[in-house]
Amino acid sequence: MQPSTKALPARQATLHVRISQFDDAHELTHYSHDIAIDGTTLRTVEFAGADWQVAVSLMPVIARPDAVDGTAVFRVTGGSAHDVAVAVECHFSGWTRDHFVMAPAAAYNGNRFTCRPYKYPPMVHEARDIGPGAPIVITDVPRLNIEPNAFSRLQMLTGDVTTPCLSAYSPHDSTAYILLTEQGSRLGNHGLTIEESDDRASAVWRIEAPGMRRDTMYTFATTQTPSWDRGANWQAGDEIVIRFRLFTFTALAVQDLYDRFAVVRKDLSGPVALHHELPFSAAWDIIEDKYQRDNWNDEGYYMVGTRDVAADQRYQDWQVGWVGGGMVPFPMLLAGQPESRQHAVTNIEWMFSQAQYIGGLLHAVRHHGKAYGDGFDTPGTETWLMVRKQVDALYFIIKTFRLLHTLDKNWQLPLYWGLGTRELADGLVKAFERSGELGQYIDLESGDVVVSGSTASAMGPAAFALAAQYYGNERYLRAAEALAAQLDARDVRAGITVGGPGEILKCPDSESAFAMLESFIVLYEVTGKRDWLARAEAMATQCMTWCASYDHTFPPDSGMGRIGAHAAGSVWANVQNKHSAPGICTLSGDSLFKLFRYTGNRLYLEQIQETAHNITQYLSRADRPVGDPHIMKPGWMCERVNFSDWEGRDNIGGSLFGSCWPEVSMMLTTVELPGLYAQVDTGMLCVIDHVDARITARDDDAMTVAVANPTRFDARVRVFAETSTAATTILGQAAAVRWPVITISAGETRVVQMTKDGRVA
Repeated sequence: MQPSTKALPARQATLHVRISQFDDAHELTHYSHDIAIDGTTLRTVEFAGADWQVAVSLMPVIARPDAVDGTAVFRVTGGSAHDVAVAVECHFSGWTRDHFVMAPAAAYNGNRFTCRPYKYPPMVHEARDIGPGAPIVITDVPRLNIEPNAFSRLQMLTGDVTTPCLSAYSPHDSTAYILLTEQGSRLGNHGLTIEESDDRASAVWRIEAPGMRRDTMYTFATTQTPSWDRGANWQAGDEIVIRFRLFTFTALAVQDLYDRFAVVRKDLSGPVALHHELPFSAAWDIIEDKYQRDNWNDEGYYMVGTRDVAADQRYQDWQVGWVGGGMVPFPMLLAGQPESRQHAVTNIEWMFSQAQYIGGLLHAVRHHGKAYGDGFDTPGTETWLMVRKQVDALYFIIKTFRLLHTLDKNWQLPLYWGLGTRELADGLVKAFERSGELGQYIDLESGDVVVSGSTASAMGPAAFALAAQYYGNERYLRAAEALAAQLDARDVRAGITVGGPGEILKCPDSESAFAMLESFIVLYEVTGKRDWLARAEAMATQCMTWCASYDHTFPPDSGMGRIGAHAAGSVWANVQNKHSAPGICTLSGDSLFKLFRYTGNRLYLEQIQETAHNITQYLSRADRPVGDPHIMKPGWMCERVNFSDWEGRDNIGGSLFGSCWPEVSMMLTTVELPGLYAQVDTGMLCVIDHVDARITARDDDAMTVAVANPTRFDARVRVFAETSTAATTILGQAAAVRWPVITISAGETRVVQMTKDGRVA
């Protein structure tokens, strides 16, 4: 939907400046004054022992008729002040508790859900949270209060969000707001706060410098940590500028808020510049070597952790989905060396012969020959399995079968592999048909859904649809479409996807969102129904809220600072685990690439280009360790890209402690996405790998491209050339097998010719 041009409604929202003085993080007193909506306001005031000059200018944005640009300059002209912060505020009247508040990657519907303040790792176990109709329950994360007539405040720093932004949608008057700002100032990250009145009839949004979380703040799984934020000391001549852009537009549904956000989120930060570091193929070689060296278990499977920690830690040994496990054979078979491919086959054989229950469900966790459930040893959950892991496994198993057929037309599916896969699919479909949903946890003995009400089964439609296509089973396809329709109606259209990871209760998360996108794309590819494509577009803009839209500035002495990390495109985990991560858990994101091909919308291509290109920089190498070289060994990649101080004030850009699932995401990225994509008839060229490319000649049938490798590593680049018309055709699974590969030495430039039929020479 295109938003209407609409002026800021003065009767509902007014702008203010604020200057506050603190004792530690406790606000003692403040000065506030409203700002005229048009033009420039200049005021002088005495406060906290200093003379202040405050100038605010507001200007319309020609290119964005639904927006106004603001600049607030706070300057001390005399005296001095201590422990002071300055702010711009937007005061809303006509507010209600039904306003859908979205702070990207930090709050969805304001996180206005029931809280269970369990210690980490949290686990649903109370009777009121189990069974059909179970509510969304979250851990103790920053949130607006679900209870009426009670104190309600959501306070963050810009390091807690993927884009420095607050936004909301009002269903009562079909209006939405997006407030953008910058990361911070010389005083550090800005603060972002929403405060609601006790009766929820009004609210205040605040951008503050330095960021001040009053009284308490969030650290790992608790909002009760005393805040370590402090106001700044000011002398004559000190000045701080707060820039912002406020959008006001008509929105008929929460999806309109997401769609507009996807378009405008970079307005203040600008386009992302890609920096070349490590080509995909060089990263693949390091990871493949590491996986054979550190992750192979001689019992016959790839461990999700390294051998040294898997020996003692159950969850570092075998997990069938979510963080690796049954996903690894697919990339190894597609791009691995002979030893890796043999290990991949052995892994599948082991899974069906040693790690499957009677009834079809797979061992979720296995350690020293013993199978475990997913309940973190919580009493009463011993037989519970994460639905997420089971549908992940089914999806990647079928993808792997399809790949093996593509690689060898004479390949025959082993009987017990086929039977085991059918039993897994049948068990999951039966559970869905019996319970009416797949929920979050399933009991391995009864096959019943025991915890409902989450989006954890988001990969289920994709898994069922591929199984239906592979086996020619209409029952599976009916289940795929029914499950997708259910999750779409209940979760996607409400703007909330929750509960995909196993250790966040049902907090909003990115993993469910991206799995839902994958399912919509697969359903479109299997059925050809454009309704699923439309749902994929809606889901894509929701996914983009979880992706860093700019290169966050890290402390220079942090792990991220020392490697000069370019964090745009990194993907936030969830609202509990407040870190970004190198990639999507645990996917390549080729669903975004496919969505671009099918729709022509460059937003989706831009997003996957940033996420995929930047993932290799987080790989620790012998010549450039990421973090402590004694911890982060060559080939290791940690999930932490910490913008936030949720793990301690000194851990922004840090907490790099070992090998983790992003290695799997990177493997999938390097084998499922083209390094260089071209539409020959239009001259469109997109580089995703770490090379440069420019067109030197073009006619109706072909184009000549100079491809340069500016890195210190040789590169094998997958090239996908087609026409804009061909781009609307179904790509399907394992398409990369068909893409030519060109080799470019370090520092070399190679000239290649691409034809409309996809040939590269």
